[in-house]
Amino acid sequence: MNLLAMCRDANGITIKRIPLDGALQNPVMQIFSDQEAAFRADRPNEVAFDGDWNPDDDEILVLDATAEANAMVAAASGNVLALPTINAGNFDAENIKALFVGVNTGAGLRLLVQRFTATQVLSRKFAMIANNNQFSKITVPAFNLATSLTCIIEGGQIKFESYHKLRAVFDVVEFFAAATDEDIDDFAGHASIAIADVPALKALVTQTERKLIHKIASTGVLDAHAPLDIQTKANATGLLVNIANGQIVFPTDKQEIRRLLRFLDDSLYEARLSGLRYVTNSKRAI
Repeated sequence: MNLLAMCRDANGITIKRIPLDGALQNPVMQIFSDQEAAFRADRPNEVAFDGDWNPDDDEILVLDATAEANAMVAAASGNVLALPTINAGNFDAENIKALFVGVNTGAGLRLLVQRFTATQVLSRKFAMIANNNQFSKITVPAFNLATSLTCIIEGGQIKFESYHKLRAVFDVVEFFAAATDEDIDDFAGHASIAIADVPALKALVTQTERKLIHKIASTGVLDAHAPLDIQTKANATGLLVNIANGQIVFPTDKQEIRRLLRFLDDSLYEARLSGLRYVTNSKRAI
């Protein structure tokens, strides 16, 4: 059993080994095994993650393994003993982002991954340890394990339940790209929309609107639906969309801009019974 650490610096990530004495190996492995059982318990359904919704209680979110996740798999499946070891004497400086172990089964290697935070380094605190029926201060570097897994990496996929925790470990910005000013120029040039003042739009929109613009451009919704079709469907939900010269007239009010973008992103809907409009965090087809 090998306990590995994923460390991050300005140049990227490095996988290092944390040497354990013989008496500690089995208990550590048991902790990870128990956490895997808890992670999978009552969650038989795996659902592709698109960044727009939280899982139900019986679901695990899944996305394709990132380059960093693949590097962890490669390290764990290679000559682990050849990996550099953590500098125990300067533990704080290692900048550890995750601890993980590899489990080999007939289905292949899977990694059980815990997020690692600075609060787990006991030497940063005034920690005490019992010795001869009295307590003394810990004077050597020490750390504790997390109480749960952040994710499991297997079969070329990352399986997780919390995006917030996952992004503390991996660089997943590629899944949430935001439109640049150049992207907004391209968006504004689409034949289906009319934006009166593009520089003003750039100054007004936040990351939320920029992400929506990027997603709308990526999905090609403006190519797939004519402006009149969009207007008809938007008006049916209570969202007023104006058309002039065959183009959707882009609003200038920030809230109206966001509502229109959410509609184009399929994340605005009207409840059939109450008639109220909502922003949905789920795009699962039912």
